[in-house]
Amino acid sequence: MAKMLERPVPEGSRSVSWPWYHHVLTDELTSEARSVLVKYSQIPPRNVESHIYSIVSLPSLSLSLKADGIPPRQRDKAWGIFPWPCVGEFWFLAFGLSLHPLYQPLVLPRLHAGATLLDLGSCLGQDVRKCIYDGAPPTNLYASDLFSEYEELSYELWRDKATFPQGHFMADDILAPNEAFTRGTLMTQLGPGQCDIISITMFLHLFNYANQLKAATRILRLLAHKPGSLVLGSQAGSTTPGEVPLKPPFAELHEEGKRRTVYRHNPESFEGLWKEAGRAAGVPLKVSAVFHAPDDFGKVKAADEGFDVAAKERKYFTGAETRRLYFSVMRS
Repeated sequence: MAKMLERPVPEGSRSVSWPWYHHVLTDELTSEARSVLVKYSQIPPRNVESHIYSIVSLPSLSLSLKADGIPPRQRDKAWGIFPWPCVGEFWFLAFGLSLHPLYQPLVLPRLHAGATLLDLGSCLGQDVRKCIYDGAPPTNLYASDLFSEYEELSYELWRDKATFPQGHFMADDILAPNEAFTRGTLMTQLGPGQCDIISITMFLHLFNYANQLKAATRILRLLAHKPGSLVLGSQAGSTTPGEVPLKPPFAELHEEGKRRTVYRHNPESFEGLWKEAGRAAGVPLKVSAVFHAPDDFGKVKAADEGFDVAAKERKYFTGAETRRLYFSVMRS
């Protein structure tokens, strides 16, 4: 289990009373997400919303709750696997990779030419499905997540067992002890040095600095051994870099009495992280990172504006210093 969590499900985390658990779809269902579900997944237009609800099994707003806020019936499918805030906020409809500035001019052309891509921290596999929707060969796309249950649920959501190859989802822990990682699916089924492009959208910010560094060096072991091989993504950042205590319910104490933290980067600290990882792995890197503060699902505002905290009170990542950090790490 990744060390952000010392047990699978922190107490109280599956409550539907957390503000980042959205009971109903609003602007999360964009025209692009609807188009993918209709044209790629062949969901009848009138059934798109009900199909999404069937995947997450959202309870009615009027459903009576227990004292701890957990419905007295089976919880949501995705929320039940693990109650990530991104699941509660319907981020699996966002196609975060496609919002990256390099997606159209660089990633898609490379995929069309036969490059391989690994989506690390794939959740319900939305980014690889968007790549297929945009014309990328499915046989060159791979997804990986800590939780194996996401594989079957992703097929249920996208209805594409005949399109996205089974066996291209690899349950693995990027922070496992070295011997376990070496024996894991990423290193044995995919293999070291086999990925031309690795996407880590909304991933590294789950960890403290030490574990980010460990993950980054592991990622470089998977990256192809040739100039131009690319790691890219986006994550929550901060104008003031440093370790930040996690919000409840993920802020439980470590055994040594310290609260869990995650590291929030600005562009300079993020570049420093990857340069340190490159030195440790012996891999020459060119790192680029930039702040943006997109509205929900990628409508980019001016680069130096903060998030509108009042409008994002239902989000997990809020605050005057919060920014969206877009980055690329290229082997030189």
